[in-house]
Amino acid sequence: MAEVPVIQILDKKNYFKQALVAVPDALPLPPLKESSIQIRTEAFSLTSNNFTYCKVGHLLGWWDVHPIPPSTPAPYSDTSVYGRINCWGYAKVLDSTFDGVPKGSYVWGYLPIGTLPQNLQVKTGNIPGQVIVTDDFRQKQLPIYNRYHVFPASVGQEIEAKSDNIAYDAIIRVMHLTSYLMTGFMFPADPSQSVNLTPEQADLAGATVIAFAPGSKVGQAFAYLLRNDRAGSAKPRAIIGAASEYSRAYVQSTGLYDEVVSTADDPLALLARLGVSKDAKVAIFDFGGRAGAAWKWVAAIKAAYPRAQFTAIGAEVSDPTAEGAAAGPPQIEGLDVSQVNASGLLTAAMEKAGERAFFDGFEAAWREYRANGIKGVRVVWGEGMGDVEKGWDRFARNGVQADEGLMFKV
Repeated sequence: MAEVPVIQILDKKNYFKQALVAVPDALPLPPLKESSIQIRTEAFSLTSNNFTYCKVGHLLGWWDVHPIPPSTPAPYSDTSVYGRINCWGYAKVLDSTFDGVPKGSYVWGYLPIGTLPQNLQVKTGNIPGQVIVTDDFRQKQLPIYNRYHVFPASVGQEIEAKSDNIAYDAIIRVMHLTSYLMTGFMFPADPSQSVNLTPEQADLAGATVIAFAPGSKVGQAFAYLLRNDRAGSAKPRAIIGAASEYSRAYVQSTGLYDEVVSTADDPLALLARLGVSKDAKVAIFDFGGRAGAAWKWVAAIKAAYPRAQFTAIGAEVSDPTAEGAAAGPPQIEGLDVSQVNASGLLTAAMEKAGERAFFDGFEAAWREYRANGIKGVRVVWGEGMGDVEKGWDRFARNGVQADEGLMFKV
């Protein structure tokens, strides 16, 4: 008997609320068009990123990447209320009319959560082993989400074996890419070469860097690259992790930070103890810290350190129905605020370095980090959509441990 596909469907306004919905009438899919592949999600991760996609999905079109099938039963067929969100991982190629991606191979990229296959039209990218989605409905998406990496059929054996490399690719690779773009192109060692900031904004030499959510996957990769990929004169004065008491011990165990402090500490007392002069730069990076802790620190620091600046990278996993959940960050007069847009940075970085040179550099950096830089991440595998449901609920309840990386085979 053929497998009945099951998809995760979320309430767009209250995305902590989910349903696993069987869609037997969605099969068979239409015949493949020319230059197309049919893929099925097979191994993927859940991270705080998934909740960021929900939180701002209405702004960036993330609810539209993987549409709800027309045959979905009521009430979940109402796309004004419900939607599907996305994950990073590996999908098996069930069929293909595209020579560059044979049947039985795998692709890594931005995938739907569920076991329903999908058809995608693709073209050859400029980089060997990459393809680009060309379907009309996907062209409003940022380019990073339409780029897929092709892998041989042997990846299936690694998935069956639940190898760490497969897990790291799904859980951390895109986080490392964001950090690589930040340290190499947004805040490069030579700040005059920044692709989107002024030299003054981009200069971290001698700065005191404070990271919120320092135990996050992107926060760890950022600290690693900032510490290891710079000459002495271009390095920050110190890299400080501001962690909750819940995750502080784990962050300390990574050895990536000069010091790990509590978000409940007094930031001005910390900077005074470190001997940071009032005319020095203090650069605060928020990788998704909870309870608005970063903004409380920023307000206090900016009042005493005029060169303080703030960079937002992630969003906290917060209850979308809570009072004030839709409110934006506070306005702090004179504060220099930057927002990391990984897709925009990737486009700018490829233009600056050349597409081939950029990916050669990134792949080398990722292999090195995967082999040597990932500290303390405990991969926890689940199987089947029932385990996915439990993992999503654990994130919503703030029940995922700081050192856990949630990985699923479906």
